[in-house]
Amino acid sequence: MRLSGSLLEDVVEWDVENWSRALRFWQRYAPRPGSTCLEVGARRGGLSLWLALAGHRVICSDLEDNSAMASPIHRKYGVQDRIRYEAIDATAIPYENRFDAVAFKSVLGGVAWDGDALRQTAAVASMYRALKPGGVLLFAENLQGSALHRAARRRFVKWNSIWRYVTVREMLDYLAPFSSVEYRTTGFCGSFGRSPRLAALLGKVDGAVFDKITPPHWRYIMYGAAIK
Repeated sequence: MRLSGSLLEDVVEWDVENWSRALRFWQRYAPRPGSTCLEVGARRGGLSLWLALAGHRVICSDLEDNSAMASPIHRKYGVQDRIRYEAIDATAIPYENRFDAVAFKSVLGGVAWDGDALRQTAAVASMYRALKPGGVLLFAENLQGSALHRAARRRFVKWNSIWRYVTVREMLDYLAPFSSVEYRTTGFCGSFGRSPRLAALLGKVDGAVFDKITPPHWRYIMYGAAIK
């Protein structure tokens, strides 16, 4: 499924150039049309939109009922009949061996709002249980990034003090129960774009330059797929 323009922005929401690399990567792992999928921490439901457009049946979930926030964008693209909404705690998903795919984007940092890494472990374990054998976890998460990223967040990101950014090593530890994991890291300067236009330009610079010359732990996005 090819995405572009306003549709891509509706799915990804911010720093579209960098975060959309996850979507292109996930295409290789996405289940066949008609599969049952869950988006965790959906907020406006961008990944639910992406999954529904691919022909899947989707539960769009967040800690609290997000239907008022997410349903308008789903109706905009005519996929509301493939999506239903549920309030689900990511650390205690009330399903087991149910889904062909579980997807999330920028969720684990907020799950550990109190700085508790065990909640992040519990969230990934809960997603693992919710997947069918052979099901796939499609993940994209904010990394700690470089010292420059950490300093900028302390200065400019108002929720920085309650968001627990992960490392690549931590993510791999959380994903250890899965039978296989493939991942990439991306994004260095795109996060400093203070407008969509500047973020898009910097995201292109990331893809062309910084993703090639910076070490993975300097980048601020980790995305991939894990098979149960």
